[in-house]
Amino acid sequence: MKYSLRNLLTIVIMLAGLSLNAAPNPTLGHTTYGNGEEKVIILHDWMGDSSNYEPVIPYLDPVTFTYVFADVRGYGKSIHLKGEYTAKEVSSDIFLLADSLGWKRFHVVGHSMNGMTVQRMLIDDWNAGNKRIKSVVAVSPVTADGYPADEGTKKFLWDAIHNRDVSQKAFAGLTGERLLSSWGRLKTNRNLATSTPEAMKGYYKMWLDTDFSAEAKKAKAGTPILVIGGRRDFPGFGEKKYKQTFGQWYPKASMTFITDAGHYSMQETPVLFATLVEQFLNNHK
Repeated sequence: MKYSLRNLLTIVIMLAGLSLNAAPNPTLGHTTYGNGEEKVIILHDWMGDSSNYEPVIPYLDPVTFTYVFADVRGYGKSIHLKGEYTAKEVSSDIFLLADSLGWKRFHVVGHSMNGMTVQRMLIDDWNAGNKRIKSVVAVSPVTADGYPADEGTKKFLWDAIHNRDVSQKAFAGLTGERLLSSWGRLKTNRNLATSTPEAMKGYYKMWLDTDFSAEAKKAKAGTPILVIGGRRDFPGFGEKKYKQTFGQWYPKASMTFITDAGHYSMQETPVLFATLVEQFLNNHK
C-alpha cells in the first residue's frame, strides 16, 4: 500500500496523540509597544481581544516599559490556534511567549478570564521557585475558585457566545447599563470578528468550572498583586468577593476600584487605567 507524505505525517502525529490542527507549542500572536527595560505582557478578556487596550496605549510610557499585548488561542492574532483552552495552557503559552522574546523577568496584566490565568501563572512561577514574574495586575479578574454564577447566569453567558443580541445585552450589563447602545454594538462586532465559537466555549468552561483556590491558599505567593475593579461591574467582580479571595489568599494583594467604570476600565476610563497600572509597575521594578 502506498502512502502520501501527508498520510505518513498524519499517522506519525496520530501515534504521538496529536492532531494536524493542534498547536502544542505555539508563539501567541501579539502586538508590541515601547522599548523600555521593564517588560509587561497584557492579556484580554473572554469577549474581547488585545485591541481592547488600544484606548490606553497613547498614555503608556514607551521609554520605561515594553508592552506586549497578547492574544490567547482562538482570539485576535492567535485566532488560528486551537487548544485545550485551560488556565494551565494559557499559563504555559505566556511563559513560552516570554521565552521567545528573551524575557527572563516580566510583569503580567490579565483581564477577567485572564485575570484568572495570571493567578495560575503566579502560583506556577512561585511554586517552581523561578520568581520570573515581578508583579501582577488583575483587572476585574475571575478568582481562582471560578466565577460565582447561578444556572440562569450560566445559560445567559453560554447563549452569548457568537449571538449578536445576547452579546449586546451582556456588554450593557457589564458596564452598568449606562452607556450608549452603540457601545454594545461595537463590542459585539469586534467579538464576532476576533474570536472563534470553539475557543469561547472552551474558555467558558475554564473560568466558570476551574477551581485552583486550594493551591492559591497553600502557595501563599508573595508576588505583588494589584486588583483593579469597577464599581459598575457585576457583583461577582466586586469588592466583597475580592476581599474574600485575593485578600485572603495572596499576602501582597492590594485593590483599587474605579467609580465610573464597569468591567472594561481600560476602555471606559483609559487615562485613569493607564495611571493605576504604571504607578503599580513603577513601584515593583
